[in-house]
Amino acid sequence: MNKLELFELPNFRGASTCLEGDQSDLSSVGFLQRAQSLKVCGDPWIVFTDVNYNAQFKAFVEGDYSSLSGWNKAICSARIVSGGLDEFQITLHENANYKGKSVTLTNQADSLKAYGFNNAARSQNKVIGAWALYSQENYHGMHKVTLTDDDIPNYQSANWGFTVRSLKPVTP
Repeated sequence: MNKLELFELPNFRGASTCLEGDQSDLSSVGFLQRAQSLKVCGDPWIVFTDVNYNAQFKAFVEGDYSSLSGWNKAICSARIVSGGLDEFQITLHENANYKGKSVTLTNQADSLKAYGFNNAARSQNKVIGAWALYSQENYHGMHKVTLTDDDIPNYQSANWGFTVRSLKPVTP
């Protein structure tokens, strides 16, 4: 069973809540920006400092984290990484709806120009693991995290507000 247990205080004390699936807004379970320790059972989880899986992020693998060093009272949303963080793959497409040039990556890319893209990718599929995708080269600008099986036919329609110019696997 996969779960993320969040605790209000360090050392697994105080009120707690247990997640067994993605949670886009921890206020719905009364735990927005409250966690100061956590436990992961099963597959890894990625937590975010804003709702809807936005802003800063951090991956946690199976284990007990008695303190969150720099992440105290910061977690606002969380996603489970089905299948883990041991294998990474993503297929990017130059145009929306999986059209145009495509490239399947298993490692980071500081620029998609090296793959013959006309500056950026606009859709993705065949995702394994977790990836951080950036609006600018060299992992700068706006970013989003995408996980296993997140097929996105059009970044603009998905309200990303940018096309992808660089990306790298998310590791703990």
